[in-house]
Parts: sequence; C-alpha cells; structure tokens
Amino acid sequence: MEKYQKLLKNNNLKSTHQRLSILHNIDKAGHIDIDLLYSQLTKNFTTLSKATLYRNINDLIASNIIEEIKLPELKHQYEIKKESHVHLLCKKCNYVQDYNINLDNVYNDISVENNFQIEKSFVVLRGICSNCS
Repeated sequence: MEKYQKLLKNNNLKSTHQRLSILHNIDKAGHIDIDLLYSQLTKNFTTLSKATLYRNINDLIASNIIEEIKLPELKHQYEIKKESHVHLLCKKCNYVQDYNINLDNVYNDISVENNFQIEKSFVVLRGICSNCS
C-alpha cells in the first residue's frame, strides 16, 4: 500500500482507504471493468456508492495514475498507467494481456507524414490466447 500512498501524494491526491483499495484492486487484476471493481470494493466498503467510485476513478484518470482502456465489444477497463504498450485481447475468453512495445517512432512518423499531432492512442490486437487455442 505504501507505493500507492506515494503515488497519490506525488499527484496531490489524498490517500484515502477507498483510493488505496481502488489502486490495489486495479493493480492486482491488471485490467478490470467498473462492475467487477465495484463488487470487489463493496466487500470492504459496504456503503460505497457507484457515484463515489466513478468520482475517484475520474480523479485518478485526471491525475494520470490510471488509464481507461476502451476494448472492442467489452466494458471499459481500467489499468495502472504504464510504459507504452499494446493490448492483446482474446476474442474467445476476453482475456486482456499487455505487450510492451515502444511505438514512439511509429507515432512520430505518422505525425510527420500527415501533419497530425497524436495525443493518445490505444492499440488492441485481437486473436486467440494460448489457453483458448
């Protein structure tokens, strides 16, 4: 929990029990949707409302601590902000895996060739994971 406290402090956010638990659950899952996160959190915080969860999620996104991942045909997922990577999505079981790759040169080439400033991107590669193949 200490690393989450430091992360919140470095981003000028209060280190509440709810925020610490949100970060812990997201980090533990790797990628998690809001409904699963909510069901896990309400085991310890029985009075937690979804509105409070969304407010905390939005604060964490605004502070660049977590990211919202938009995956085709799935609910949005949340993950702790990481280095540049793409997502591998199994079309059978919906398993999401990170694949670390630096796309800065690709984005730079696209920007230069098209006179277009890229602000954000999410790359999702769909296929079948080793467990489902």
